[in-house]
Amino acid sequence: MAHRRTLCTQCDDVLDVASDAKSVNCPHCNTRVVTEPLDVSEYVAVRRFATANRMHITKKGKVFASVRADDLHVEGFLHGDAVSLTRLRLSKTAHVTGNVRAAFLSLEPGATLVGEVRIGPSEVPELGRLAPPGRSASSEG
Repeated sequence: MAHRRTLCTQCDDVLDVASDAKSVNCPHCNTRVVTEPLDVSEYVAVRRFATANRMHITKKGKVFASVRADDLHVEGFLHGDAVSLTRLRLSKTAHVTGNVRAAFLSLEPGATLVGEVRIGPSEVPELGRLAPPGRSASSEG
Protein backbone atom coordinates (compact mmCIF):
# COMPACT_ATOMS: atom_id res chain seq x y z
CA MET A 1 0.00 0.00 0.00
CA ALA A 2 1.40 3.40 -1.00
CA HIS A 3 2.04 5.97 1.71
CA ARG A 4 2.72 9.69 1.69
CA ARG A 5 4.04 12.14 4.23
CA THR A 6 2.05 15.20 5.21
CA LEU A 7 1.52 17.41 8.24
CA CYS A 8 -1.21 17.40 10.85
CA THR A 9 -3.46 20.38 10.15
CA GLN A 10 -3.68 21.08 13.89
CA CYS A 11 -0.20 20.54 15.43
CA ASP A 12 2.03 20.46 12.28
CA ASP A 13 3.67 17.16 13.24
CA VAL A 14 4.59 14.73 10.46
CA LEU A 15 2.04 12.08 9.50
CA ASP A 16 2.67 9.02 7.34
CA VAL A 17 -0.69 8.15 5.80
CA ALA A 18 -1.95 5.66 3.25
CA SER A 19 -2.46 7.39 -0.10
CA ASP A 20 -6.14 6.42 -0.17
CA ALA A 21 -6.92 7.29 3.48
CA LYS A 22 -9.80 9.72 3.98
CA SER A 23 -8.80 10.69 7.53
CA VAL A 24 -6.46 9.66 10.34
CA ASN A 25 -6.08 10.42 14.02
CA CYS A 26 -2.90 12.35 14.70
CA PRO A 27 -0.81 10.34 17.18
CA HIS A 28 0.73 13.57 18.50
CA CYS A 29 -2.35 15.71 19.31
CA ASN A 30 -5.10 13.06 18.93
CA THR A 31 -7.04 15.25 16.48
CA ARG A 32 -8.93 13.81 13.50
CA VAL A 33 -7.14 14.98 10.36
CA VAL A 34 -8.89 14.92 6.97
CA THR A 35 -6.42 13.47 4.45
CA GLU A 36 -8.58 13.18 1.33
CA PRO A 37 -8.59 15.71 -1.51
CA LEU A 38 -11.56 18.08 -1.27
CA ASP A 39 -13.55 19.56 -4.15
CA VAL A 40 -15.79 22.27 -2.71
CA SER A 41 -18.70 23.25 -4.93
CA GLU A 42 -21.22 24.53 -2.38
CA TYR A 43 -21.62 26.98 0.50
CA VAL A 44 -19.40 26.23 3.51
CA ALA A 45 -19.35 28.40 6.63
CA VAL A 46 -17.23 27.12 9.51
CA ARG A 47 -14.45 28.51 11.66
CA ARG A 48 -11.70 26.30 10.22
CA PHE A 49 -11.71 24.15 7.08
CA ALA A 50 -8.65 21.99 6.48
CA THR A 51 -7.28 18.97 4.68
CA ALA A 52 -3.84 17.40 4.68
CA ASN A 53 -4.19 17.07 0.91
CA ARG A 54 -5.28 19.29 -1.96
CA MET A 55 -8.37 21.52 -1.84
CA HIS A 56 -10.18 22.88 -4.89
CA ILE A 57 -12.85 25.56 -4.41
CA THR A 58 -14.80 25.39 -7.68
CA LYS A 59 -16.56 28.29 -9.41
CA LYS A 60 -19.77 27.43 -7.52
CA GLY A 61 -17.94 27.15 -4.17
CA LYS A 62 -18.47 29.82 -1.51
CA VAL A 63 -16.29 29.30 1.54
CA PHE A 64 -16.44 31.44 4.67
CA ALA A 65 -13.64 29.94 6.79
CA SER A 66 -9.94 29.94 7.54
CA VAL A 67 -8.60 27.38 5.08
CA ARG A 68 -5.54 25.15 5.20
CA ALA A 69 -4.43 22.63 2.58
CA ASP A 70 -1.30 21.06 1.16
CA ASP A 71 -2.24 22.55 -2.23
CA LEU A 72 -5.05 25.10 -2.70
CA HIS A 73 -6.80 26.02 -5.96
CA VAL A 74 -9.53 28.67 -5.86
CA GLU A 75 -11.92 29.32 -8.73
CA GLY A 76 -14.84 30.54 -6.61
CA PHE A 77 -15.24 32.64 -3.46
CA LEU A 78 -13.13 32.45 -0.30
CA HIS A 79 -13.62 34.79 2.63
CA GLY A 80 -11.03 33.95 5.28
CA ASP A 81 -7.32 33.44 5.76
CA ALA A 82 -5.66 30.73 3.68
CA VAL A 83 -2.51 28.66 4.13
CA SER A 84 -1.25 26.37 1.41
CA LEU A 85 1.87 24.38 2.20
CA THR A 86 2.91 24.29 -1.44
CA ARG A 87 0.94 26.16 -4.10
CA LEU A 88 -1.87 28.67 -4.04
CA ARG A 89 -3.55 28.94 -7.43
CA LEU A 90 -6.15 31.63 -8.09
CA SER A 91 -8.08 31.29 -11.34
CA LYS A 92 -9.50 34.30 -13.17
CA THR A 93 -12.90 33.74 -11.50
CA ALA A 94 -11.47 33.60 -7.95
CA HIS A 95 -12.45 36.16 -5.33
CA VAL A 96 -10.37 35.87 -2.15
CA THR A 97 -10.66 38.19 0.85
CA GLY A 98 -8.21 37.33 3.61
CA ASN A 99 -4.54 36.96 4.40
CA VAL A 100 -2.79 34.27 2.37
CA ARG A 101 0.44 32.37 2.88
CA ALA A 102 2.03 29.81 0.53
CA ALA A 103 5.35 28.67 -0.88
CA PHE A 104 4.27 29.55 -4.44
CA LEU A 105 1.49 31.69 -5.95
CA SER A 106 -0.15 31.43 -9.35
CA LEU A 107 -2.54 34.29 -10.07
CA GLU A 108 -4.49 34.49 -13.33
CA PRO A 109 -5.47 37.90 -14.72
CA GLY A 110 -8.97 38.72 -13.48
CA ALA A 111 -8.60 37.11 -10.06
CA THR A 112 -9.33 39.26 -7.01
CA LEU A 113 -7.17 39.04 -3.90
CA VAL A 114 -7.64 41.41 -0.97
CA GLY A 115 -5.43 40.89 2.06
CA GLU A 116 -1.85 40.44 3.20
CA VAL A 117 0.11 38.17 0.86
CA ARG A 118 3.13 36.21 2.11
CA ILE A 119 4.68 34.03 -0.59
CA GLY A 120 7.89 32.04 -0.64
CA PRO A 121 9.32 28.86 0.84
CA SER A 122 10.50 30.81 3.90
CA GLU A 123 6.89 31.90 4.57
CA VAL A 124 5.89 28.25 5.12
CA PRO A 125 8.31 27.09 7.83
CA GLU A 126 6.10 24.03 8.46
CA LEU A 127 7.56 22.48 5.30
CA GLY A 128 10.91 22.06 7.06
CA ARG A 129 9.34 19.20 9.02
CA LEU A 130 8.78 17.23 5.79
CA ALA A 131 12.39 17.50 4.62
CA PRO A 132 14.50 14.35 4.88
CA PRO A 133 16.68 14.25 8.02
CA GLY A 134 19.80 16.39 7.67
CA ARG A 135 18.31 18.46 4.88
CA SER A 136 16.14 21.55 5.23
CA ALA A 137 13.29 22.35 2.83
CA SER A 138 14.86 25.73 2.00
CA SER A 139 18.09 24.04 0.77
CA GLU A 140 16.20 22.20 -1.97
CA GLY A 141 16.58 23.81 -5.35
